[in-house]
Amino acid sequence: MGRRLMAIRVASGLTQADFADKLGLSLRAYANYERGEREMPTALFKSLCETFRIDPLWQLTGPGEDPVLVGRRVLDMDLMESVIRLIEEWLTKHRRTLKPDKKARLIRLSYEHCITKGEVDATHLREMLSVAA
Repeated sequence: MGRRLMAIRVASGLTQADFADKLGLSLRAYANYERGEREMPTALFKSLCETFRIDPLWQLTGPGEDPVLVGRRVLDMDLMESVIRLIEEWLTKHRRTLKPDKKARLIRLSYEHCITKGEVDATHLREMLSVAA
């Protein structure tokens, strides 16, 4: 988290002191978070996301080193392709179909689940499919 915090600060062009001030922190407290010496409290995480419009998923586990703004998350196309392929293969194998809206929602939920895990979670996807289809 400290590296991500520093990346947000650097991208914003602020010094540690100015960044800490915007978040309502002392310089010492902020520096401890940036160095990873202290765990960032939830309230600070929320303030960081709201003040600097950072995507919370990126802040926690997202791909890449550069901060991602809310609504600007870059899709992991390889992961998306794997999710869609797994869903299509399961539907074909089990001779099931889904209405386009339901399939789109399933793809989205499956992708979001997998992106937070950092990999395709085939077991979870199969469970979701067995309920949805």
